Amino acid sequence: MRSAEEYRNRIITVQTKDSETRAAFLQKELRHIGFTAASQQFSVQGLKQESGVNAFAIYRAPRSDGKEALVLSAPWVSRTGEFNTNGLAALLSLAKLFKRNVYWSKDIVLLVTDNGLVGTQAWLDAYHGIVQSQGNNTTGFSSIVMPRSGAIQGVVNLDFPGTHDYARLGIFFEGVNGQLPNLDLVNSIVAIARDAAQIPVVLHDAASSPYKNTAWGRYTRSLSHIVHSMKYQVLGQPSSDAGLYLKYKIDAVTVHGIHDTDSLNQLFGFHRIGVLVESTFRSLNNLLEHFHQSFFFYLLPEPHRYVSIGVYMPPIIVFTCSLILQSLVLYYLPLAKTTALTTEYLPAFTLEKKSNAFGFCVLATTHIVGVIIFYSLQPWFGQQFFACVSVQETLHRQFGMVCLYALATVIGVSLWITHHPSTHPNGRILKSFCLAESALVVATVSLLNFSLAIATAILIVLPYGLMRPSPHSSSRLFQWFVLALISPPGLVAVYTSVTEASLVDTLVVLMTDYHIAQSWFLTYVCLVYWPIHMAMCILIVSHI
Repeated sequence: MRSAEEYRNRIITVQTKDSETRAAFLQKELRHIGFTAASQQFSVQGLKQESGVNAFAIYRAPRSDGKEALVLSAPWVSRTGEFNTNGLAALLSLAKLFKRNVYWSKDIVLLVTDNGLVGTQAWLDAYHGIVQSQGNNTTGFSSIVMPRSGAIQGVVNLDFPGTHDYARLGIFFEGVNGQLPNLDLVNSIVAIARDAAQIPVVLHDAASSPYKNTAWGRYTRSLSHIVHSMKYQVLGQPSSDAGLYLKYKIDAVTVHGIHDTDSLNQLFGFHRIGVLVESTFRSLNNLLEHFHQSFFFYLLPEPHRYVSIGVYMPPIIVFTCSLILQSLVLYYLPLAKTTALTTEYLPAFTLEKKSNAFGFCVLATTHIVGVIIFYSLQPWFGQQFFACVSVQETLHRQFGMVCLYALATVIGVSLWITHHPSTHPNGRILKSFCLAESALVVATVSLLNFSLAIATAILIVLPYGLMRPSPHSSSRLFQWFVLALISPPGLVAVYTSVTEASLVDTLVVLMTDYHIAQSWFLTYVCLVYWPIHMAMCILIVSHI
């Protein structure tokens, strides 16, 4: 504790200085402890030029063959916006402890990242030898070649903002595109925190529930945890810097200190943080092989309880089956009503040949427009066509432009259909194809990102199933309103209203997740969700 407090006082004096000064300070301290220390300067051109300096060090354990390593990391700035003073002090004091002990069978890498996700991604790319180009149309990192150790087996990221003690320990475990660390890592940290370190554990930075003393308090708390976790997975964004490691098949978790005035009798500081981290690293040090025995697909309602994939997958199967059955019913309905009864019962379906060209053409058109929308949202597009305005104004113009693309596509195709009437049931075939493609998308995505699949199904299954051309203007107006509400611009408007975030901030987060973390969410919306939605809008507007 005394060592950590001394480091904290030194860190306070340098944490407000520039990146080079801070990195030089860390290098000096880590070399003094006995680590092989270095710094990494990086820059990335995305929405704007971002640069920084990471500091890292490697302890090559005497009993290690250099083929495996563990990482203890900490950012300069916490997720709360404060400086991660206690987290960095704990990292440096633990470095001294690690160096004194001789039982390590894996190398230990200490990493202090600059500029949040950008710095972590730059270090990971450089560590794994990934070179990203920096052409006019490509966002890439530029950084120096650096020393490395073996394959990383586990990562613990320290996020303890400020200089005071903490009431609870929050665990952040979500990665990019819904990826999750092996459940054994989460269970190990929870068990060590509860039994060895005597630290109360919560998921994320959840505050005390107002219903905790009621009969349904446990259920509301569990629901809140699941919804919070699914939000990260739906958007494809990591909940912390540790989430970026999961793209490289590295299990990683962030432990976050939470301040709370309601639990002043349970405060913990450097001593229990040290017990938690050292015990966790000793557990990881004993691994004979990579984590693989436990689940990689799960939901956590509470830190010590999980929901396995066999329990939460049936709803997706039900949603998919409902879309498929509706699609088959629409496709195999008789082409025309029977005027004369030749049998006792009307035919339930027909195998007559149908004209599928119309449905394919409409969906092909909307998907081509989706590709145009996707490329129109790229930073290079804004820099090339809106170079004279600010980044905020560029994002506004790009978003407005893609909304006009979608609206013009719906109106243009609908007018063409109106002026070229057909005797074939084109509307029914088009809806059948839209439902079939939606079912295919939901079923496929559920195997990769369950939360994104279930969110898509909740949004589209009921509206798409009930949408149909109507002669009544009020009915068409209501259907158009519902479709506008679940369209990407409508969902952005709802999200900004609920979270009270500005449109620019929302777009910046989406673009950063796409370019830095390589999130699939923007690609999914532009190339899959929006084209199908435009086809459904054409079905209603054209009245076919």
